[in-house]
Amino acid sequence: MMLPFYKKISYGMGRFGSSFLLSLVGLTSFYIYSTVFLLSWWLNGFVQFIGYLVIGITHWLTGYYSDGLQTRYGRRKPFVIIGAPGLAIAAIFLFIPHFFIPIGSPIPEFQWLLFAFYLTFLCLFKFFYAFLLTAFQAWLPEITDEDERPVVSSMQNTSNWIANGIGGVIGLLASTPLFFAAGAPTMLMLIIVFSFAGIEILFYLPSIAFIREKPDIIIPKRSIKRETSIILRNRNYVGWLMTVGFLSFTFVAITANLVGFIENVIGLIDVAELIAVALSLLISLMAFLYVWAALIKRIGKRRSMIIAMLILALILPLTIWIGAIPISPVLKGIVYLVPLAACMANYYIMSYVVPADIAHVDELESGESRSGMYTGFLGVPLNVFQAFSSLLLGYVMDLSVILTGTEILGYLWFGPIFTPTLIISIIFLLFINLDPTFKPEQKPERLAEEG
Repeated sequence: MMLPFYKKISYGMGRFGSSFLLSLVGLTSFYIYSTVFLLSWWLNGFVQFIGYLVIGITHWLTGYYSDGLQTRYGRRKPFVIIGAPGLAIAAIFLFIPHFFIPIGSPIPEFQWLLFAFYLTFLCLFKFFYAFLLTAFQAWLPEITDEDERPVVSSMQNTSNWIANGIGGVIGLLASTPLFFAAGAPTMLMLIIVFSFAGIEILFYLPSIAFIREKPDIIIPKRSIKRETSIILRNRNYVGWLMTVGFLSFTFVAITANLVGFIENVIGLIDVAELIAVALSLLISLMAFLYVWAALIKRIGKRRSMIIAMLILALILPLTIWIGAIPISPVLKGIVYLVPLAACMANYYIMSYVVPADIAHVDELESGESRSGMYTGFLGVPLNVFQAFSSLLLGYVMDLSVILTGTEILGYLWFGPIFTPTLIISIIFLLFINLDPTFKPEQKPERLAEEG
């Protein structure tokens, strides 16, 4: 079944709004809740920790239940219909705690009230993101053939990176009075948040209206225990779980600390300079989508990813020294951040294609479609690793404040602290196959009884 072009566009554009909101929240929430809304770093890290546990469990359960759901709209679509507005509303509330709580009050109860507010809406944001995106991403192998999947994935990536770029530009400006001032977001920031929350809903509507999964998909009765057992017997899948788990431990620290690192270490505080660096990042990221795509065709997914992660492992520890290099902050930001982001882009490309490929191979071998489980369970180790990374980062930043009175040590040393898990992920990559063939084989007698 070939997907008509307008449906490819509909599916490709769907993730634009949610990617923007995730990028904005990921870049700004850790920074603004401690520097703007004045929540302690340790409580901040704990909220992030709980949020990642919520998203991990939601990915898993959504994957299972969306695999077995039978409605007139199909298996995945109801999750998109509910998840898109839920995500938008939760995102809005994350940026307006000052509407409900006196920010900066010396009364301890208000600090705990802020903590509760942040915990509630970050967890809701994470829940609806996993609820929406697990089902949406599980559509990919069910609405496309293997020959057209790279094209549709490229459309998704283009949409994602435009959204990530815009969200990144705004996120990098979070340290300036243009977007946050006097303990609150400015009117410009609120307009942006409300506007993109509306865009997020709007851009999922074409998928809701036009996308239909393949009509010949068999939906047998299954148990979550059996389905989880089956996917965890897939050697490539388990290797990929561990790879992305250790990668995410590093990546979430980079994302959460990026705004503060740019301000305090790189020295970028002028709006014009920040915009110049942010635009350089956006342009280079879009260019590297095609660079990595070309390299993947030439040397394969695994080799290209190993190369990217090795380069990243060499760059990341330079957080200690980059601030001391005697060049302008703009040049310093471009020289350090562009290759850092370009290497990370390789994984974000793989994150869509690899799980879909693994699910497709399993379907050819077993005759059963469990794309939702492969997509959803991936969120469990991914977000558990991210949860503990956030907890560690919160502790590092809090310790820096205790020792020096500022966060500067945390910004300088987070690179070397989080590099070892990146190296571990490279080791796992050496032992898994990211370049499978798609040839139907005899069904293996490996399917256990439901239990």
